[in-house]
Amino acid sequence: MGWKNVKEHYRIGHTVQVTDKGICIGSDYIHDIIVVTPEGKVVKRYDGGGNEDLARYQREINSDPRVLQRLAETPDVFSASITVYTYGDGQVIEKQCETPGWPNVTHDGLMMYDNTFSTDKESVVDWAKEEAAAHLRYAEENVRNSEKQLAKSLEIRAKALADLKKLGTDYPTK
Repeated sequence: MGWKNVKEHYRIGHTVQVTDKGICIGSDYIHDIIVVTPEGKVVKRYDGGGNEDLARYQREINSDPRVLQRLAETPDVFSASITVYTYGDGQVIEKQCETPGWPNVTHDGLMMYDNTFSTDKESVVDWAKEEAAAHLRYAEENVRNSEKQLAKSLEIRAKALADLKKLGTDYPTK
């Protein structure tokens, strides 16, 4: 996916990253102000008037959709391939980037947040273990709360069944 091609061709000074939505052009706070599919189709436009840079990107993108498509579909070329690490699903994942650290992105377009990416693999292993332990604590607390709620619901159901049985015995249907 040509996220870097798009960024360089349109001289984008905002953040550019790849998410499940596509190539996202945005800011530190709103990452998807403009969204382009991997096939080069704009699926979210900047229609606001408050930022001239964003308006310029949108105008230039609109001026020739075929250029955008070509840029997005052409594989990016990188000047460096520095190894960085992140984690997910019980794994430490190796990625490549030109420049480590936020607000840079990996070759595949992932934003490298300081608390989830590092060139130091051991730090990432520690973060992954801490996060997995925190998820386990949260899940165990949810299980305990669910078990308490289930026990309470079973008690309410048992009382309702007993009440219905008693009413049926005391006042049989004629």
